[in-house]
Amino acid sequence: MESAQTVLPVPKAALWPAPAPLEIPFRLPDLLRLMIRRHRLILGIAAACVALTAYVLMLLPTLYSASAVVMLEQRRNNVADASSVLSSLPTDPTSVQNQIQILTSRDLASLVVDKLGLESDPEFNRPSRFGATNPTLRHEQVVSAFLNRLSVENEGLSTAISIRFKARSAEKAARIANAVAGTYVQSQLDAKFAATRDTTNWLEFRVRDLSRQVQAADAAVEQYKAEHNLSESAGGVPLSDQQIAAISAELLQAKADLAQKQATLSSVKVLTKSGNAADMSQAIASPVIIQLRSQEADLIRSEAELATKYGPKHPKLIAAESQKHDLERKIAQEVTRLAGSLANDVSVSRAQVASLESSLSTAEQQAQAQNFLRVKLKSLEVNAASMHSIYEAFVSRLRSIQDQNAIEASDARVISHAAVPITPSFPQRTLILAGSIPVSLLLGLLIVLFMERFAPAMQVRSPVAQPGVPLLADISGVTHPRAIDLVLDWPDTPYAQTVQRLTTDVLGRASKVLLVTSPQHEQGAAILAISIARAAAKTGRRAALIDANLDAPAMASLIGYTAPRSGLAEVLSGNARLSESMARDGRSHVLLLSSAQARGDANRMFGSAQFAQLLQHLRGSCDLLVISAPAALSESTQLLARHADSVMLVTQAGAAPSEVGSAMTVLAQAAAGPVGLVHAS
Repeated sequence: MESAQTVLPVPKAALWPAPAPLEIPFRLPDLLRLMIRRHRLILGIAAACVALTAYVLMLLPTLYSASAVVMLEQRRNNVADASSVLSSLPTDPTSVQNQIQILTSRDLASLVVDKLGLESDPEFNRPSRFGATNPTLRHEQVVSAFLNRLSVENEGLSTAISIRFKARSAEKAARIANAVAGTYVQSQLDAKFAATRDTTNWLEFRVRDLSRQVQAADAAVEQYKAEHNLSESAGGVPLSDQQIAAISAELLQAKADLAQKQATLSSVKVLTKSGNAADMSQAIASPVIIQLRSQEADLIRSEAELATKYGPKHPKLIAAESQKHDLERKIAQEVTRLAGSLANDVSVSRAQVASLESSLSTAEQQAQAQNFLRVKLKSLEVNAASMHSIYEAFVSRLRSIQDQNAIEASDARVISHAAVPITPSFPQRTLILAGSIPVSLLLGLLIVLFMERFAPAMQVRSPVAQPGVPLLADISGVTHPRAIDLVLDWPDTPYAQTVQRLTTDVLGRASKVLLVTSPQHEQGAAILAISIARAAAKTGRRAALIDANLDAPAMASLIGYTAPRSGLAEVLSGNARLSESMARDGRSHVLLLSSAQARGDANRMFGSAQFAQLLQHLRGSCDLLVISAPAALSESTQLLARHADSVMLVTQAGAAPSEVGSAMTVLAQAAAGPVGLVHAS
């Protein structure tokens, strides 16, 4: 076994850490006993509260509540396809809340007040104590009173909004609720009409302005064309381009004709050089040559007949040959004429080609000059076209708005008009009166608990001196388990003040070790020991407790702890450290050293040197060490009394004087310090 010197020393900071707050609950049996003891007071308070509630209910005015329902919907009139000036109301939760704000706005309430003439209704226009004569102020007061009676809320997840109004008259409540719903729907429609009217006025002004701008743009285009002679065809093609195209076509045709005629002329020249000019196609196709060839053929046929008939020297044959030569000469002349005509045609075609080329060059130069001028013309035309487009769009939008103005519909409609209520909505006298009964009983119980909190039923009587007995205090309630909380929770109570006085007396005598016992080991000794330790800790002293009743340790359960894993026996035997075995009071700085389990060797332990060393160590670490001992006549208590600086004997009412006297005698002989008596009842 380890020596006491190696086991017992523990740092002081580890023994007294900062306390952790712990609420000790008020147990149900305590509450039941309190209710039984103070039942008359609780019932009296409840009866007074119920009577007061009934009196107040009789004074409250009767109000009727009527409700109308409007719904937001996105359906729209499809007669016209164009969109409206104002888009349809969205139906998301945020938008629904926005409409609720409109329904509860002062502007809408003011419209309803004016519409129904509520300023003359005494229910809303109550006479002011100060006699306000300002009409505006009086109107605002009526609107405020109106809004106090109005409630608007959303119906679940739908887009329906319930409008509820309270009034002293059932018919008035329904009429005002319907008026609020109707005014809201009409205000939505008026907002659309106002937006459409403003938009129409703006569009008309804009259309007139755009009309002037379109006219000015068109005039600028035409004036520029006239100034620079920029003409176009019906298809928008410039005349210069058309002229160039026509000249180009004529030039191509002329060049083709020239090439053909030049080819024909070359062929004729070749035939002429070869002596076959008559074989050219133009000669063959010429009617004159055809006729001369026909005559030549007839003459050759006639010449052949004459040669056969008359011979070569016959005058007829000679005349025929003369005619033949004459025909050949004519054919040659005609061929020569045709060849000359082809040359003339070639010259004419060449001249025509040159003329067309000159005309084309002139036209191209003119077109090039006009193209530079058409750059600005194009800009003017684009500007004019843009103005036309904008003008037509504005005119189209203006016409669509003018067409829709007559069929505009509101985005909200009344789906349920308020009906005249049959029963009042406020106050629910029967329900309130029935509910006031349990509330009044609860209030009475709370008042009694409050009284118990600040005036507990634990009174202390002044000590009554007895012959030969030093009586320290005569106190009641020490045996109650909750008495240990009075020192912390109710320091102004007589019990707490008496415990504090006893603690001050002990500390004033420089008593560091206090032994608390009783003649028959009643629970009051342990309760008083805990109370004194807590009172010392409350004043900043380092206090510790030792539960020396090893047969039945109870102090751990009194402060709210279960049995520790190690205790006094383990510390003395060296099997556990003192810091690990000390239990900490959750409501104060007090440390408790108890027994982990019931033991029967108390005499051996308390008479050991290790226990003496333990007490010596705690004397140096604590300002006050309180030991809760077994019965005063036991041997273990007498052993403990030898180490105590002072002893308190706690007796209860009904204790036999002989027992008290014997206990006092034994303690006086064994104790190292004075012995005092505390009478508990």
